[in-house]
Amino acid sequence: MNTEKITNRFKKQFKNTKRTAGLFEAVIGLIISCLVLFAKWFTYKGSAYTILGFYATVRQYGGISAFSQAFETAEEVAATGSSIVPAYLFLLMPLLLTVILVIRSILLLARKKADILTTVSYWVGFLYLISVFFNSYTVRPALTISMILMVADYFGTRMILEGDEMNRQARELKRKEEQARLDKLRRMRFPGHYSKDFYTVIFANFRSNLKGYLLFIFAASVSVAFLYIMIGALSLVLSIDTGQDVMKYSGVMSIFSEVILIVLFLSIMLLVLIISNYIKTRMKNYGIFISLGIRKKTLELIIALEFLTCIVVSLAAGLLLGNLGLPVMKYFFLHSMGIQTSISAEYRLITLITAIIFLLMTGLSTLINYHIFENVDITTSSFKAVKKEPLPYHLLIPGLLYGIYCIQSGIRSYLYGSWMEGMSKLATMLLGFLFLLYCGGSKLLKHFMKKKDLYLKHLFQILPWKYHFKTNAKYLFLLFTIQIFALSIYLPRLASCLTADAEGQLYPYDFVCMAHEEDETFFQNLKAENEVEMVSYPMVRINTLLAAPLTYSTIIHTGYDGVVSPQGQHIGISETTYQKLKAVVAPHDKSTPNLKGNEIHVVFQQDTSQRARLLDWYTYFMEDLSNDPRLHAGVRAGYDMETRDTIYPPYPVKSQEKLSLTGMFQQGDQEDIVVFSDEYFEELRQSVLDQLEEEPTPTQLITLQAAKGSYQNVSDSLKIFAEKNVMDTYAQPSVYPYYEKTEELTAAEGDRFFKEIAFSITACILLLSSLFIFYLKYSLEIEEMRRRNQLLEAVGMNNKDRVKLLCSEMSVHSWWAFLGAAAVSLIFCIAMPVMRHFKANEIGIFALTLLIIIAVYTLLYGLGIHFLTRGFIRKIEDMTIRPGE
Repeated sequence: MNTEKITNRFKKQFKNTKRTAGLFEAVIGLIISCLVLFAKWFTYKGSAYTILGFYATVRQYGGISAFSQAFETAEEVAATGSSIVPAYLFLLMPLLLTVILVIRSILLLARKKADILTTVSYWVGFLYLISVFFNSYTVRPALTISMILMVADYFGTRMILEGDEMNRQARELKRKEEQARLDKLRRMRFPGHYSKDFYTVIFANFRSNLKGYLLFIFAASVSVAFLYIMIGALSLVLSIDTGQDVMKYSGVMSIFSEVILIVLFLSIMLLVLIISNYIKTRMKNYGIFISLGIRKKTLELIIALEFLTCIVVSLAAGLLLGNLGLPVMKYFFLHSMGIQTSISAEYRLITLITAIIFLLMTGLSTLINYHIFENVDITTSSFKAVKKEPLPYHLLIPGLLYGIYCIQSGIRSYLYGSWMEGMSKLATMLLGFLFLLYCGGSKLLKHFMKKKDLYLKHLFQILPWKYHFKTNAKYLFLLFTIQIFALSIYLPRLASCLTADAEGQLYPYDFVCMAHEEDETFFQNLKAENEVEMVSYPMVRINTLLAAPLTYSTIIHTGYDGVVSPQGQHIGISETTYQKLKAVVAPHDKSTPNLKGNEIHVVFQQDTSQRARLLDWYTYFMEDLSNDPRLHAGVRAGYDMETRDTIYPPYPVKSQEKLSLTGMFQQGDQEDIVVFSDEYFEELRQSVLDQLEEEPTPTQLITLQAAKGSYQNVSDSLKIFAEKNVMDTYAQPSVYPYYEKTEELTAAEGDRFFKEIAFSITACILLLSSLFIFYLKYSLEIEEMRRRNQLLEAVGMNNKDRVKLLCSEMSVHSWWAFLGAAAVSLIFCIAMPVMRHFKANEIGIFALTLLIIIAVYTLLYGLGIHFLTRGFIRKIEDMTIRPGE
């Protein structure tokens, strides 16, 4: 009876405490809402505004573009790197926060739960606070007070709800500290020295755990080797002498920045998991040392020495492997591509950079694992008991529907959207699969549990998921994600590089020049003085609004008039000129685009290894996306939102293809060919010629084939031509008045060399990551699997069925994840040739190469899973304690 009264009293006390916390949150939320709506929020150009007052003022000016032009100049925006245009959008976030807080206050006053709204409000406030640092206005006290109140909302609520619990924990902590102090005094009483037998036991224990050290060293050394080869490959490519600063603007750095992030992330993840496994494995042995009477400080020294030894050995082994592997990779890829370029690297610098990165990764991984040391009592080597993980029950249907939407949206945007092969869209798809696995898996599991026949039939497959759903789902999603990246992205990219045409075929001419009308005499003299074959074609310089995908940095630095950069520059020609150029490089292809009106045909001058791209990547804030590029003929012109459609009108794309008519310059990012109908081209070119005195621009496309003895003379003469027309490069420094085959060819070879190494290494580390994660998952669960196997043996299940059951359980995280990723990846593997405009023969070669690569990858993965699975089964069977033993 007394127990029931105490329980009721605690329930009543908790209910009152929760009511007080809700009232506190409701009041704080209403105060913040009032500050957002009615207080002066920021100061801009000497005037203080409320948020609603600012929007009203912008409306009076006729929109944010007009308001920006009235208060900002292009010079000011360029100098400060900020504009009021992005701030106009960011200020919607405090208004959204107000709506959330008001709804939360109403629910809390009605004594309803509002935990989700509280979490969302914190994130909205945090994101807005970050945006403030990039905006051009000055904050007012109201914003600071609101942020302080948000912090008070969190900590005040925690204090109200957890005050009693915190006091209890403080008392418990004080008791443990006193006990630890007494225990330390007891253990510091060391009677003398350790016996010889004591050291014998310690070294015997080390030898018996050699596998744990080898796993740590192997995984870490492989990461070091991959980093070394990646950084070495970059050093080799950047050391290539191209004659011009072409490499600075190639895709090498963008590929490196993308791939190195994935390699670093996977390496850190592996180190975190391996260090976690290492600590948990070794803690079982440390308990033996404690029981043998070792002092705590001595044990800590032993642990530190073990850990540091593993790190040093891993670093040395990895650097050795990398030093051996880099020349092999260099030889294999350069000779397979027929490249004779002599390139070298600073091996000492590569070693130093790799060592620093590895030590930083190890330090970060150790810090991430610090919670394991907190959960472990080194004197007893005991871990906190693993709790049963409850199944998700809330919002499963909405989560499942949202997951399906994200999958559909991510795949569609990746294939058909303006971002083309964008990694962000792949992230959207993976987010959808996470919701699908989490919500759909929970619903499926509950369905099995409701159907008794199904539940009993699949009982032993269901039990691990029933009690550890979140852990199993986490590992399954992680393995699925790794295979998606391997099978959908990096293996197809590697195949596209291996099947690309030789670089020499991408440059049909020794020199390609964009000349002005007054340069005619120069080229006539050049032809007379040298043995060259020269052909001149009429052209116009075609400018696009944006030459690269829109990024956050681009948005932040957008000018007051909406001008974004870098703007693209391409070559505009007539349909007749297109047929003449095409007859040189593809004489058997007689097809013609048959353009009408302002229709265009786009020729992307790139090879199969280059990603799919758009001629114009431009899109404005909150504007509908359009695939029709906005083009301007002649000198690059400024624009604003009112004149944009006039200066840069959209042109409908009738057809597109991939073909190197003049040469792959800028790796296909710029200097592509835009074909117009003959009639429209003449009108366009005449409008450019009429403006030449005010706006000089290239109007002649000249191709040169020089005899062997004249090549150097022509090259030297064209350098003088480039200095004369240096103003042609002011808009985009990487776009030159002329291009030389030898320089461009060297740059393209270096670019291809690096991509093949980068994609190969990434695929390898993805493969190893999947195997290591599989190993670590089941190595941590082997005790539980052993007990389950022992139970099955005790109830009479024969060995064959038990092994079959274990294989079935492990196949979920090995082959289900792989096959699911393979099914999804089929979409991307089929789409890549279409998006990159592969020709029929290129598709066939690409498909065959990709199948071979995937077959090798699958074989290696299958062998790894087979040996790991057999090893686990053998260990479980050996560890099983049979009745009567």
